[in-house]
Amino acid sequence: MDYMKTMPNGCVNLTITDIPYGEVNRDSNGLRTLDKENADIMTFDLQEFLPELFRVTSGTIIIFCGKEQLSEIHKFFSEKQKKHQGTVRQLIWKKTNPSPMNGQHIYLSGIENAVWFKKRGGTFNAHCKNTVFEYPCGRSKLHPTEKNHDLLKELILDNSNEGDIVFDPCAGSGSHLLVAKENNRNWLGVELNEGYFEIAENRLLG
Repeated sequence: MDYMKTMPNGCVNLTITDIPYGEVNRDSNGLRTLDKENADIMTFDLQEFLPELFRVTSGTIIIFCGKEQLSEIHKFFSEKQKKHQGTVRQLIWKKTNPSPMNGQHIYLSGIENAVWFKKRGGTFNAHCKNTVFEYPCGRSKLHPTEKNHDLLKELILDNSNEGDIVFDPCAGSGSHLLVAKENNRNWLGVELNEGYFEIAENRLLG
């Protein structure tokens, strides 16, 4: 947040990020969980974060989030839509290979949620595309919640142009920025965890 507050208004074209959902790998009704979708403790200050994200982004914002955060994020951008400042949609990543853990006891957790908001005049290179994206889970061991790179590529290509600035304020191991770089976008990221920062730095600058 401190860095984002120093950024000029509208200085990035696309923000795509995967915000902290809270506690991961927590017991849920006695069953072990592996994915952030099952997190049940919120530790992220959305009331401070969302206005800053809206301020620094000139085009489109995509936020992967937990189910506990989805309503608040969607409500924030719905209010912007009511003021004719853009359009909001809920995106769903439907996993074609969800983790089978606890599958003999419960339904598999096969989706992740994201909120998409495009400001008026923002880039949109797709045509008549659905809000459901079907891809397998990512296989990277660099970060426990790394997204499928083909999914990230589709979203980045849909919502930005070559030479645009792609921003990730919760960069983790740098996957969003790496995909942006591979597709001729400029990139900017923030990561507080020193371990993940070093991984991202090596991937992006190595």
